Amino acid sequence: MLSYLHGFHAGNFADVHKHLIFSLVLDYLLKKDKPLSVIDVYAGSGFYDLTDNRAKKTGEAEAGIQAIPDTAWPEAAAPYREVTRRAAAHQWPPRFYPGSPQIAADLARSKDRLVFNELHPREYEALKSRFAGDPRVHVHHREALEALVALVPPPEKRGLVLVDPSYEVKDEYRTVPEALARAELKWPTGVFLLWYPLLAGGAHHPFVQLVERLTSAPLLQSEFCIRPPGAGMYGSGMMILNPPWTLAASLESLRGWLGQLQGPGGVTRIRNVRT
Repeated sequence: MLSYLHGFHAGNFADVHKHLIFSLVLDYLLKKDKPLSVIDVYAGSGFYDLTDNRAKKTGEAEAGIQAIPDTAWPEAAAPYREVTRRAAAHQWPPRFYPGSPQIAADLARSKDRLVFNELHPREYEALKSRFAGDPRVHVHHREALEALVALVPPPEKRGLVLVDPSYEVKDEYRTVPEALARAELKWPTGVFLLWYPLLAGGAHHPFVQLVERLTSAPLLQSEFCIRPPGAGMYGSGMMILNPPWTLAASLESLRGWLGQLQGPGGVTRIRNVRT
């Protein structure tokens, strides 16, 4: 969707949920010495100023990353704390927020390969400029679901793929699970992270069922709801194919910390769909 710009939503509660999980999974994979690949098919521009006009128009970061105090971060959240504080130049509340490409670049090693894809022309140019000169980074300008299937398996055979569409195109509730299933067939040992919004219309319910039906790898689901169902996006969901065995316990231990962003009726759910 070429009209979508993540700068309006950077650092919101869904980013905190999504990027926390992304950081935890990547940190786990980096514990092995072998090189890995990180593939981000909806990369955006990679880095965001939370004081620019887009971010200020929505104010979503104020109820997200900027609402988290820079004290008493739990040890389980250390990888996410590291990258967010680095982006913020250790000033809190943060003015700057790292997108998933920057998180990957900050956590990855010199021997790892980073593949970032973005279709929006302006976001693509910003992404390419940001990582110019980094030999680990390969930037693509192509349709995301085509890239999802085409770019796997990577030469390293280890790594993860982040898939986080805007879902402004309603067909994505069908085409994303279908493309994910094709990618899984090509790379059955890869870790796939799939984000989805929780909206009042409940479109995520058949979407989750379709993902479960079309895929076969071990599957973990995490949903973070800041309030009961109502107008707008009330929650954030992640489905993780081939999750690290430690992930469910780590997320369980972070329920209270994430709860800082929840209002009355908020809830955090963690479900092992398949083991």
